[in-house]
Amino acid sequence: MAGELKLGSHLRTQEFLFDPVYRPLNHGSYGAFPKIVRARQRNIQDQTEAKSDPFIRFTIPKLLQEARVAVAPLLGASMEEVVFLPNATTGVNTVLRNLKYDDGDFILYLNTAYGACEKTILHVCETTPAQAVKVDVDFPVEDECLISLVRDTVTNLASQHKRVRIAMFDTISTFPGVRLPWEGLTALCKELGVMSLIDGAHGIGHINLTKLAEVGADFFSSNCYK
Repeated sequence: MAGELKLGSHLRTQEFLFDPVYRPLNHGSYGAFPKIVRARQRNIQDQTEAKSDPFIRFTIPKLLQEARVAVAPLLGASMEEVVFLPNATTGVNTVLRNLKYDDGDFILYLNTAYGACEKTILHVCETTPAQAVKVDVDFPVEDECLISLVRDTVTNLASQHKRVRIAMFDTISTFPGVRLPWEGLTALCKELGVMSLIDGAHGIGHINLTKLAEVGADFFSSNCYK
């Protein structure tokens, strides 16, 4: 059919920049973007160099606005709810470092948390009254069992007059690469009065996130390059 997209080796050869003998497996860390994206990137760089001051002052804000409008439907959100960050880890840091923690407050996270995000939690716990609680998950595991593990952890702490202030979990974990039940975990957080922080670094473009606003997480941070 005319205009039909051919996948596999044809798409790889025609639209990407991979060396013919290289088989990349780690797209999560290093890209890769299609040639058409590179061309647009180079064009923006050329415009920046050609008229730096007016481009940065007047053109970039318009381009960012257009990009926010384009991204928002992918999240089922309004444009006003979407802001750009350097990367997903910056978003996680922004949230965790701007909450007020009291004695007895806990930050809950899973053992699948991305390393930099876990280090942020540990640093927050060194510099504030907050404490960390890690939920160990052994894969494979049913979604219901994982959600029950989190529920039990929160309720056990509550029985000791301790509060989980915020819980962090992924859409898709880095290691192992598993889709987590982020919808169910968010619903559980709402039920238990816990704020939810979703590390969606591998979310946009990988899974359907158009129900994100409906699910109603408190915070969601993602990358657009994966």
